[in-house]
Amino acid sequence: MASTLRDRYVPKSVNPMRRDAPGAVRAMPSPHRLHHFHIYSDENYEAMIAFYTRFFNGETVAVQGGDGPPMTFLTFDDHDHRVAIVKRPGWGAKPERAVGVSHLAFCYRSLGELIYVYRKMKEWGYPPYRTVSHGNSTSFYYRDPDGNEIETMIDNFSTLDSQTYKRHYQFSDEFGATSEGNFDPDKLAGLYEAGVPDSVLLDREEVRRLVREGAL
Repeated sequence: MASTLRDRYVPKSVNPMRRDAPGAVRAMPSPHRLHHFHIYSDENYEAMIAFYTRFFNGETVAVQGGDGPPMTFLTFDDHDHRVAIVKRPGWGAKPERAVGVSHLAFCYRSLGELIYVYRKMKEWGYPPYRTVSHGNSTSFYYRDPDGNEIETMIDNFSTLDSQTYKRHYQFSDEFGATSEGNFDPDKLAGLYEAGVPDSVLLDREEVRRLVREGAL
């Protein structure tokens, strides 16, 4: 007999996005989407949960107990989880110069959203360590309590225009040094809140001009 929990919470049948008949897949498929990531932590386990709950405006879906390592599953949408924080007692801290994935980037819908996230992250004690206009995107880079790096960003062009920009222009001599797009986030937020339009603040050439003039 099925348990009460199974009756209440387990669907009656599986329902994958698509069913491919045997032999129907004949070439290497690309992923449909990035679903989630796991992070190992130790002394900062609770601080990491707090950081990502705030950063994602998320919630805890489940906490693994029992015979496995403590693991907290967080989500920010209708998926079962988007990040899992896994406690690894005795593993210590992440080395400062570790080889591996350098950062994860999260795309937002507007400059207003980016600035709101910036204001809240700074209020919570997580100021960005770098802010830069890449031309095709505008980016804020942060570090979590264990030193893992995350990026909040907005695409400044359509997807294909952004790819064309990167493919043909972004690293050309005409583009210049990437650091020429660095800006002061407080000044950017101030200009945005004073009504300077996105068409200026998301334009790398305008950003460079405003930096030269001391306005940004």
